[in-house]
Amino acid sequence: MMKLVIGNRAYSSWSMRGWLAVRQSGLEYEELVVPLYDQE
Repeated sequence: MMKLVIGNRAYSSWSMRGWLAVRQSGLEYEELVVPLYDQE
């Protein structure tokens, strides 16, 4: 299984592009979202 490490898709167009490519490929993947902006 592939692991996709991305930022929040609402803030990062590059994360959105990677996510769309993997999703459209039909491959199995695990998604790990790394916060881009922290409240602190």
